[in-house]
Amino acid sequence: MMPQPPPGQGPIDPQGAFPNGPPGSSPPGQPQPPNVVRPQASFPSIMQNRVPTMTPNPMPGPVPGPMYSPMPPMQMMPPMMPFPYPPPPRRGGAGRAIFMTLLVLLLLGSALLNLVLLGASLSGGGAGITQHTIVTGSAGDKIAVVPLRGIIDTNVSMQFNRFMETAEADRSVKALVIEIDTPGGTVTASDEIYNRIRKFKAKRSVPVVVSMGSLATSGGYYAACGADYVFAQPTTFTGNIGVLMPRYNFSKLMEKYGVEETTIVSSGAKFKNAGSSFSPERPEDTKYMQELADSAFTQFKEVVTTGRSSKLNGNIEDIANGKVYTAKNAKDLGLIDDVGYLEDAQKYAATQAGLSNPTVVRYQDPPSLMQILMASKSNVPGALAAQGGGAPGVNISIDQNLIHELTTPRPLYLWRGQ
Repeated sequence: MMPQPPPGQGPIDPQGAFPNGPPGSSPPGQPQPPNVVRPQASFPSIMQNRVPTMTPNPMPGPVPGPMYSPMPPMQMMPPMMPFPYPPPPRRGGAGRAIFMTLLVLLLLGSALLNLVLLGASLSGGGAGITQHTIVTGSAGDKIAVVPLRGIIDTNVSMQFNRFMETAEADRSVKALVIEIDTPGGTVTASDEIYNRIRKFKAKRSVPVVVSMGSLATSGGYYAACGADYVFAQPTTFTGNIGVLMPRYNFSKLMEKYGVEETTIVSSGAKFKNAGSSFSPERPEDTKYMQELADSAFTQFKEVVTTGRSSKLNGNIEDIANGKVYTAKNAKDLGLIDDVGYLEDAQKYAATQAGLSNPTVVRYQDPPSLMQILMASKSNVPGALAAQGGGAPGVNISIDQNLIHELTTPRPLYLWRGQ
């Protein structure tokens, strides 16, 4: 800052920057007003339009005073706008809370229901089995239709056993119709179903009739031999009497890529790893596994001979050749008794049981949540297309038994009508 003048003096001009004297002073030659002190401009007002700059002095001599260059005028900052914070989220209303509560209760109820059904299934009882009425008649005279469908494995055998236990415990059941539509399955599961039918007949002494659908081959025909009378539809394929043991050998492929099986077998148990897909086949292994298949085949032929007894027209060794027979050929060979539909089988059962106005019911398991989600079919798009309300839909069918069969190794099969 510039020094203030002593009291009673005017402004001081130390460098002679003002030719006529400092501001507020009288021109030269005029008397100075006594004790007059002019208000001095503040430093910021002086510096508002000038800034000091240093210039080189090309020649020796006294250093000139500071020079001032123009300075851009100060500008006012625009007023600050408030920061645009997002609005706070809107709180859900009572309707949203009610909806979420109902959704949670629905999920919990569904889970509880499936746990109950699973427990009933594992207990092996008839709990959870529903009865769909096909024909309404006398409540005390009932014909029970028991389905046997899909590839025959342990699960199908257990389901069939639950149905039979339900029919066995119901004293109003005066006749039984077994509705078969299966290409076959494992030897053990087929034999269990056959034996369960014979057990029912021994305990209840009621007519047992089979109605064949599109397929009743191999293990399906094995089970049918436990009935008293067998119907097949005109388009039914049946027979296919035989046993096979699927085998695949990858030893040559593994040898090509330098892979060798090194499975360790206990000493003396040389057939423990017989039939391995990763080792070259040995003649003794092939002979051993052929004996297993032949043993199961012999049992199959005994079941057919016992079940059909004198109805067979021909030698069992010629009939049981693995062929699939049409309904007409099967009747000619004595493998079935008649050609007809489910209604014909029901009428025959009613006649044999002496029932004039029976109620006909079909047993079935209620669908589980997983079965609903796996969706055997989705018909909504197709229904819209049929009504002209949308493009043709795609129906997706998933057979859980087939998935289980393809992913589970089985030793022997009574397989498979094509």
